Amino acid sequence: MSEYQYYEWQTVDRILTAEEQAAVNRLSSHIDVSSSQAVVTYNWGDFKHDPKEVLLKYFDAHFYLANWGSLHLMFRFPRGLIDEADIEPYCVDEYISFETIGQYQVLDLDFNPEDGSGWMEAEGNLSEFIRLRADILEGDHRLLYLAWLKAMTLYGAPDDDYEEDDVDSPAYDREPPVPPGLKKLSPALQSFVHVFEIDPFLVQAAAEASPDPKKALAVDYGNLVSRLSRSECDEFLARLAEGEAGVALTLRKRLAAFLPQPERPQAVQPRTIQQLLQRAEQLEKAEKKRQVEAARQKHIAEMKALAAREEQTWKKVEDLLDNGRKIASVYDEATGLLEKLQQLSEFQDTRDIFQQRLRRLAEKYSARSALMGRWRTHGWV
Repeated sequence: MSEYQYYEWQTVDRILTAEEQAAVNRLSSHIDVSSSQAVVTYNWGDFKHDPKEVLLKYFDAHFYLANWGSLHLMFRFPRGLIDEADIEPYCVDEYISFETIGQYQVLDLDFNPEDGSGWMEAEGNLSEFIRLRADILEGDHRLLYLAWLKAMTLYGAPDDDYEEDDVDSPAYDREPPVPPGLKKLSPALQSFVHVFEIDPFLVQAAAEASPDPKKALAVDYGNLVSRLSRSECDEFLARLAEGEAGVALTLRKRLAAFLPQPERPQAVQPRTIQQLLQRAEQLEKAEKKRQVEAARQKHIAEMKALAAREEQTWKKVEDLLDNGRKIASVYDEATGLLEKLQQLSEFQDTRDIFQQRLRRLAEKYSARSALMGRWRTHGWV
């Protein structure tokens, strides 16, 4: 399999100027640039610049994928819009970080298999995840929790050297706050789970402790704005007129201070990654059992339906072979019907009767070598 690398950046809060587009275009001979996006792909070689530096200078989001398993998602935010203390519990060394750099804050999700054994079909683009940036700004931490799950499957999952009494093992690391809404993921979060290859049963296990999101209440911003001082109003208007990114969100956060504060959810005992993995295994086994039972019930229904038209099916086989053309598609159709009739004989415990009727058909059409070849493959002749 040949190597493949995909780099993409997008703007959210603004568009690139003509000068900025020209500067980005000079970063690589493989780059495609528009006023809001840049894409670079490589089947050999590497991008010669630091993707984070490009993000900080020009863009609001970055996504990188390599088909040996490396995945990298970064979001840039105007400084001060996010409380670092809210993000810190989800951070995992080498995988998830949040830092303030100059006038920006950067969330960095970097998953790179150390042994290079993560070869995968390369797919995905930044547009699938761009909505997640706004979610974080609005206080939705589901992406952060899912990224923590991904990191812990790389870092904290028990290995062959795991000892149950080793309390310092990463397997005993406890989960960060479980955000509401994990039971029903948005399309962007579903894409994140799929592209970043997070076990859906692990997500399901985590979601068992996730409360349903509360319905957002209508807010009378006009009334709240009247409670601001004249100087604050003037400051916000000036920043808005200057086109400062994130002013609307900053204003909403300021106004939220006038609203009744929601009750804190009742504290629950955080689970360890080991407990989550064990629960995921239980859920997977239960789902496989459910699928087996569903398949069994479907088979029973199909066999009962076929039993009601068994004679017509035998007649259809003969009609196909007597009146149909001597071609592969006719032989395949007739053989397929006989396969169903064989399944019915096993279901009804009438295998001897099936063999007798099949033997008569084999004698009748023995001169048709192509047909007999199919039946020999099934062990019928």
